[in-house]
Amino acid sequence: MKVTIKVMSTDATLLPDPEALPDDPALLKQLICQLLDELGKQRQRSAQLEHRLDLLLRRVYGRTSEKLDPRQATLFDATGTTDEPAPPTPPPAADEPPPSDTSSDRTKRRTPGHGRRPKADTTKLVEVVHDLTEAEKVALGGADQLVLIGKVVTHHYDFEPSSLLLICSTQMSYARKEQLPESGELPTEKNVITAPKPPLPIPGGIAGPGLLAQTIVNKYFFHLPLARQEPFYGQHGMPFSRKTMCDWCLASADLFAPLIEIAADEVRASRVVGTDDTTVKIRDARQKEQYTGRFWPYRGDADHPLTVFDYTADHSRDGPARFLQGYQGFLQADAANLYDQIFLKSDGRIIEVGCWAHARRKFHEVRDLAPLHAQAALVHVHGLYAIERELRKRCAGDWSELDLEKQYLLIAAERQARSRPLLEQFCHWLEAMSPKLIPSHPVRGAVDYALNHWQALCRYTEDGRLSIDNNAVEGEIRRLALGRKNWLFCGSDRGARAAATHFSLITSCVRNGIAPFTYLRDLLRRLPLLGPGASRVELRLLLPDRWHPA
Repeated sequence: MKVTIKVMSTDATLLPDPEALPDDPALLKQLICQLLDELGKQRQRSAQLEHRLDLLLRRVYGRTSEKLDPRQATLFDATGTTDEPAPPTPPPAADEPPPSDTSSDRTKRRTPGHGRRPKADTTKLVEVVHDLTEAEKVALGGADQLVLIGKVVTHHYDFEPSSLLLICSTQMSYARKEQLPESGELPTEKNVITAPKPPLPIPGGIAGPGLLAQTIVNKYFFHLPLARQEPFYGQHGMPFSRKTMCDWCLASADLFAPLIEIAADEVRASRVVGTDDTTVKIRDARQKEQYTGRFWPYRGDADHPLTVFDYTADHSRDGPARFLQGYQGFLQADAANLYDQIFLKSDGRIIEVGCWAHARRKFHEVRDLAPLHAQAALVHVHGLYAIERELRKRCAGDWSELDLEKQYLLIAAERQARSRPLLEQFCHWLEAMSPKLIPSHPVRGAVDYALNHWQALCRYTEDGRLSIDNNAVEGEIRRLALGRKNWLFCGSDRGARAAATHFSLITSCVRNGIAPFTYLRDLLRRLPLLGPGASRVELRLLLPDRWHPA
């Protein structure tokens, strides 16, 4: 006889009427086992729900750092009783001194220095001289009785609100005293001539280069929506409407379009391209449509330090496939399925490079549900990142005098000698753990992700140009994400493409150490002078990596 008890809801009674229970001890044991099994399932379900809630709260309010305490590795001792492969201890370099306590170094790095900062070269200096009044000099016996013995010079900072200028352009017109029989097109053939003035970025518009640049930088760099810029300009006596400023952004993006095409060609000429994607809400009031579009940043390598944002109305592979058409080299991205067909159809021209930040994040997210397995995996990954941190220090120190090609060779050699053994050890650990974990185990998904993309994850050791992760691209997306929290959505596909254009130029400016306002203002002055017939050579010199102020 088999008795089955099912708990239908949280209000159901776990214990029935004692009179209804059987007297057979064997049946009672069976009932207890079923109840314990049901209780275990409920606890597992509760733990999964709590974990999902914790991930959600952490994503909204918590820290995004995934740093691991180096002392965590001491918890996993190779002499333990477990038969699992032990996590590695990163081997020191041959010429590396013994490790020391880095807690004080970390504190020194994060703590800003005290005292006053040196004056920036671009800061306007205003000299104010404080002297005794005539009455004070008379009280001391007169100016003739006083000798200047020194000066006390101090500095402080002050602020003046920005100024909105109304430029009044007056063009002088002249006529010949002795008129020619016929007036021609050349200046020497004209009877009446008017002095030309520089063309405006928007023909017939009221906005000059500085005003357009300030509006664009306010929205796409300082994350200030156009609705909030209305009172900003209103305090200067001219509250431009958000519709007017929106037209300015669209028209400026059309003016920048030839530059973006050349920048995209430069990125595709890179040996390594990093990419990712992020969402943007589209709310088209005219078409009465609401949907989710995508921004795709494409980051060039060190020889092509530009970043181009592309926009698509969906998340299909058509967008990346169209942008990467003709590209040959390494492509570093997350392991989204849409990239698989791109790699397959490229016939080896595009080589996949994995991202260890994505692989690490999957273990980091389940460290509360399965701390032993997750922390053991994180220790392996920590060893790989420790080597990368040391290589970055060498590039900034001992190797800084070498050219980039020699640095790439040294980085690849170090990775082959030091990172490869750690990767092989980690691979053995993953292969040993995989059959021991049931499909529903929290760590199983992270283990499968690493093993399924293992070749791409190890590819960064083959070339010194490659990075261990794609965090540089994710950092450039963060600026867009911060702005998205303020301006919330784009009004159309055209508006989203214009935003992608402005993000491309601003991000490239930041990457090359250029102030976005200074660059965009100069660009808006020079592009109208070049006109629509500007050559690629002239436009190439205006991209942030080669730009020089006029």
